Amino acid sequence: MRFSSLLRLTLVVGSTMSGGLSAAQCRTTAAQPVLEKIVLISRHGIRSPTQPVERLREATGRDWPAWPVPPGQLTDHGRADLALMGGFLAHHYQAAGLLPTAGCPRKEEVVVWGDSADDRTRQSGEIMARTLAGGCPTISGSLPAGRHDPMFNAMAAGAATLNRAEIMRELSVVRQRDPEGSATVRQALSTVQAVVAPDGCASGGACFTAALGVDWTHGAPHLSAGLALAATSAENLLLEYLQGMPEEAIAWGRRDVPALLEDIMPAHAYASDMLRRLPAIAYPRGRGLTSAILDILDGKPVTLPDGTVVGGHARLVMFAGHDTTLDMLATIFGLDWHFADQPDRTAPDTTLGLELWRRPDGVQIVKAVIFHQSLAELRNALPLDDTGWGMDLRIASCAQERECPLATLEKGVRAGIAAHAPA
Repeated sequence: MRFSSLLRLTLVVGSTMSGGLSAAQCRTTAAQPVLEKIVLISRHGIRSPTQPVERLREATGRDWPAWPVPPGQLTDHGRADLALMGGFLAHHYQAAGLLPTAGCPRKEEVVVWGDSADDRTRQSGEIMARTLAGGCPTISGSLPAGRHDPMFNAMAAGAATLNRAEIMRELSVVRQRDPEGSATVRQALSTVQAVVAPDGCASGGACFTAALGVDWTHGAPHLSAGLALAATSAENLLLEYLQGMPEEAIAWGRRDVPALLEDIMPAHAYASDMLRRLPAIAYPRGRGLTSAILDILDGKPVTLPDGTVVGGHARLVMFAGHDTTLDMLATIFGLDWHFADQPDRTAPDTTLGLELWRRPDGVQIVKAVIFHQSLAELRNALPLDDTGWGMDLRIASCAQERECPLATLEKGVRAGIAAHAPA
């Protein structure tokens, strides 16, 4: 699938260099679809665990490594990796003819908007704005620090509420189909147990393999401590590796950390499937961002929460968010993906793209693409190789196709939003 994106780029680039081609060759090249616009949604860069190491010790009975930054903050290593992703995306869409290869894009052509809820997303937006524009002055906008932005989380901003009955009904269906998770998930939980707290279940300590439960508190569902703590522990071990910590300092001296991460990250993915990708949660949470994305693709003006208007001349629009942002949009747009060289499908810097192409017959089509960095690239701050080329995704609302007419996509997605609207 990586090579299909490369082929698309080759075709588009060829159309800009057709001076030496025959008339027949020019007609053939001109008959290819043209990329008109891209909306990107990215996860922030590598961060420290969101909980202090003292709290992690209380929850797991283990001493966790110290980090160079406070909980939940971007690291310098994470900034460097994110800049590499931004530079790669800039080069990718320059080659596609969307961004200028020389000089600066016009102010209205590149727009970046970051989630204000956390420093890491605001700072990630600033890094992306600078690198996407090739160092040209480009502003990353956001609401004031600490404000909940309805674009990224309509529930936290008070713009949407959850339907408890619908959520519990959907969760019941999931649990009836697979009450204990797949064999891969069960193995992941057992491995986390063996690595973090081998005697936890018997001694009253951390028990990651305990029966799954769902509690409802503060107006939202929460997974029982076992799965939730296993998912958090798996992600924290991944972050330690990506940050470049010595392998002997990760997982308390466990050998072959990459293989361990492959084994345990399904626990994190399963927890995301249970809640973040549950339609009854994803649709209310992402209603505002989804509508904005559709309007941008359709060339309609979109007013951001600070009053900034994204006009029809915008060619590249990026939203700098969280892994939860990617999860909710995966559900709403009917997308799924996995990587052979990265066990976390929403790892730091992972970027989802919705590309708007115009076919020779004038029909506008949307292609979904995902960009990522491998474990080695993130750990060692390496430039992206061919693994970073956008992997084309199937769009469920368009009969699993990789090309979806804009009108068809918009109709299907807006119908889903309406179906999950408050009664």
